[in-house]
Order: sequence, then C-alpha cells, then structure tokens
Amino acid sequence: MTQRQFYNPELDQTGLYTEVWQTERIQVKDIQDLVVTKHYWQDAAGELWADFDDPMENVHRSFDTYRKRKGYLTPNQIRQLREDLHLTVRQMATALGIAPSSLTQIENNQRIQAPYQEKLFLAARDAYQATGQLPPSWQSQQLN
Repeated sequence: MTQRQFYNPELDQTGLYTEVWQTERIQVKDIQDLVVTKHYWQDAAGELWADFDDPMENVHRSFDTYRKRKGYLTPNQIRQLREDLHLTVRQMATALGIAPSSLTQIENNQRIQAPYQEKLFLAARDAYQATGQLPPSWQSQQLN
C-alpha cells in the first residue's frame, strides 16, 4: 500500500493519502460501457481525490480507453505522423482542413478526435505510408 504526503489546495492542508486503483464503468462520448482503471489518492476520511500532481490523469485514461475501443490513432501516433511529414501543427491542420487548436488539443490528449478527423488522420497516414508525403492537393493547401 503506497502512501504519500500531499498538500491539498482545496482543503488548504497537508495530509497523508493512500493510493487507490479503482475499476469503473463510464461513458465517453457515444460509448456507455467503457471499463477504465482510475487512479486516486484517498484521504483519512475515505474521500477519493484525483492525483494532485496530474489532475487530468483519469481523463487521459478514459480518452485512451475510448480510442482503443474505437481503433483510433493515439495522440502520439498523430504527432509522429506530423513530425514524419516535417509539418508544423498549423501546416498539418491546414492540409487536413481542421483548426490548429483542435490538432494541438488532440496531440496533447486534451480532446478526442471526431470521426471525420480520424478519417483524415488515417488518409494522411495511408498517403504517407504509400508515397512518403501527403497527396498533392493537400500539400498545396498547407502552403496557402
């Protein structure tokens, strides 16, 4: 059993917390029965708290589980594809016809790509695997 001292800003006090891993059935977007193992810290009163050092950890775990179930590319795979193409976020987003902020959020696991965005990522990946570049019509988009 792992225990750690944390400062809890919500309570404005430091205390000893016990690590807890809890499997939960949750809904993310259109999937209602995702099973995700979430990570918490439990205080002496039994209340569960998100990780104080990484408060988005359980959200990311949920997003990762959703992508796996859907067969979507991961944020790292999308970032790697962009880097392999030697494109900036803005260039890649423009070529795909999506907002640069959306691409940044997806690459940083702050949002899940929409189905149409996933299709664009897969098409870009397939083009890269076949030719080492985006289709010519997409390449002209990134230069504008």
